[in-house]
Amino acid sequence: MYKTIFVLALMLGGMQAALAMDIPDAQTPAAKLYAARCAACHALPHPKRLDWPAWRHMLHVMERRMQEHGMQMSDAEWRQIAAYLRRHAR
Repeated sequence: MYKTIFVLALMLGGMQAALAMDIPDAQTPAAKLYAARCAACHALPHPKRLDWPAWRHMLHVMERRMQEHGMQMSDAEWRQIAAYLRRHAR
């Protein structure tokens, strides 16, 4: 239960930080998911930071790191974040 509360607190804090950052289409469900899931553990990188091949690689790296820490996302969440990053990559 404490882990769930901790993760929720991180997600809310991450989302607030992300909304303060000017990310593309910030009010869309995809941007909000990206902000909530990614900024829960680290600073939210702007989607233009990398090109799509680099983001694709980074998503694989992040998936492994999340698994190592007992965290997971659904396939639908991964696909939505990947589509968002692909759409807004540099």
